[in-house]
Amino acid sequence: MRLAVFTILGALILGPTASAQMTGTGPVNMMWGELLAPAAGRGPGAMGSFWKTDLWLKGTVGSRVTLEFHTIDATTDAATATATVTMNSAVTFLPDVLKNNLGLDQAFGNIVIRGTSPVSATIRAYTPGGGGDYGTAFMAMPTFMAMRGTGGMMDNDDRYQLQVVGLQPQPRARVNLMVTNSGSLPISGTVEVLDADGLPPLGAPVSLPFSIRAYSSHQFGDVLGGRTSRFGDGSQMQIRVRVANNSTGMVMALASVVDNATNDTYTVMGSMMSSTFGNGPGMMP
Repeated sequence: MRLAVFTILGALILGPTASAQMTGTGPVNMMWGELLAPAAGRGPGAMGSFWKTDLWLKGTVGSRVTLEFHTIDATTDAATATATVTMNSAVTFLPDVLKNNLGLDQAFGNIVIRGTSPVSATIRAYTPGGGGDYGTAFMAMPTFMAMRGTGGMMDNDDRYQLQVVGLQPQPRARVNLMVTNSGSLPISGTVEVLDADGLPPLGAPVSLPFSIRAYSSHQFGDVLGGRTSRFGDGSQMQIRVRVANNSTGMVMALASVVDNATNDTYTVMGSMMSSTFGNGPGMMP
């Protein structure tokens, strides 16, 4: 369960608003006061692997950055561990951050990063292998980029759904989906597997509920397994993530596509794909 996470891996102060940036006015600013780094961890994995996480921070010299670790499938909103880092240089490198800074020998989850000044971060998850290390790295996401519920009815409204495309089906590959709560309120919702036309694929219908505590995550393993597309080889199947009606919570999603022969992996971010682009919040690619 937790260990499967690690098959995934996997500027200027913000001027315009998030919705303005989504209309093509310029690149998204990745420096922000609160970031979320998903899929961080330390501990044993499949096939003899042992995963560790490194973290790079970029910010203002002299500012302080708080790291807050929330485990996957947490049963409480409280952080498992916290640490504070002073930026003694514009770029600070924290190797094996869970062990050295957060005091955790084994844990898998998310790191919430908050700075007294805007900060950006890059996370690397890796394991020894082949005479060196292998893994992946990606940027921590400003939490404002999450899809946010309205607190009302959101059924069939594309502005409040995340879509994940760019997937490969069984038997060629397995797809693991990570749904992350990027806010301080618990969230609930549903994951659906759809065919290219937005209708269910062949096989058992897939409608997977989730309920996630603050800043925690839940992983759905091999979500395309047992489903067959009505179009081609199945590479056009897609995943839709909805938040429940009346929710005001915030959600992000990412999928890892793992080659069954080589274990080569790539990661796809869930994105808001609304025909009324720019009219509401949502994650960008």
